[in-house]
Amino acid sequence: MHIEGEEFCMLAKKADRVAYKQWNEKWGAPYGFSVERPLMLAHRFTEDEDPARYGPFGFQPTSHTREVEYPWAHSVAELRPGLRVMDVGGWLSGFQVVLAKEGCEVVNVDPSSPTDQRWTIRGQAGEGSHTAIHRWFTSLFDVDVTLVTERLQDTQFAPASFDRVFAISVLEHVDQAEAQEVVKTMEQLLVPGGLAVLSIDLFLDLEPFGAFTQNVYGRNLDVCALVGSTGMTMVHGDPAELHGFPEFDAKSIVARAEEFNLGWSYPVVSQLVVLRKPV
Repeated sequence: MHIEGEEFCMLAKKADRVAYKQWNEKWGAPYGFSVERPLMLAHRFTEDEDPARYGPFGFQPTSHTREVEYPWAHSVAELRPGLRVMDVGGWLSGFQVVLAKEGCEVVNVDPSSPTDQRWTIRGQAGEGSHTAIHRWFTSLFDVDVTLVTERLQDTQFAPASFDRVFAISVLEHVDQAEAQEVVKTMEQLLVPGGLAVLSIDLFLDLEPFGAFTQNVYGRNLDVCALVGSTGMTMVHGDPAELHGFPEFDAKSIVARAEEFNLGWSYPVVSQLVVLRKPV
């Protein structure tokens, strides 16, 4: 494993919310645009006369931490028209719409069930299939995104066929072994010089901060082992703020909690990681 720089690979800070405010206002991230007489998420597809008024981020349950994660991922990805990009676990996230609006060819790989109400709302767009609901969502914003309803490691994409791969608060939902398998697959799919842009939740109620190893959202991954399982370079970063690195100290993180963009409804903060495949 190789590490470069000290800027973008770290825990999300409160100050980042201010820096990314304009991006969030432009896209209505992360909760959707503020509109008159808004309907609940479950009814926006089926009962609102103009569902597009909520914007692309108005259709999926989300977290306060996305105020930093989405604009950060966009800012570090070095996007340009024509890139082929993948959004892992994107389901009905507005981020895939942003990527498509940037002129990228977008593939959304998400095997999750639409009935799992941690990530979506049962009954969205009626009783249609997973792909039908997604197609209806993307049609609202006039973008073309390919949805693949398989685990990333089970897909049949050609090696070196993507320029960027994003996983925004996804990896912590699986165990360490599977997370490493997913990141290794990302490495295989990226072109030389391509980027894997990752945000990984760090839960302050789980070990090494608390007594439990898992909660309803996931677990605290060993990011050092995750990165070290690949041949990619971690570009920009502070290992002292990434769980699993020798420099990481849980007591120091807790003592500095006021610095971080801590989730207001749950004790979680985002670990922001960018990996580059060697040329």
